[in-house]
Amino acid sequence: MYAMRSQSPALRLLGLLAFLVGLVGYLAFGWRFDSSGNSVVTALAAACVVIALAATIWRTVGSS
Repeated sequence: MYAMRSQSPALRLLGLLAFLVGLVGYLAFGWRFDSSGNSVVTALAAACVVIALAATIWRTVGSS
């Protein structure tokens, strides 16, 4: 199995931004990505999942 890499600069920038928001949230605000019930953290994680799924589907459908 191999890791799929995006050739899109926008997706790479979005991934970097998501990483930075998660890191700062974890270190500065004490965010934990568990079942703590924090709606901001849940919304950010859900948005990242939706974007990743959409990009994967777009690449898969677009390449066939």
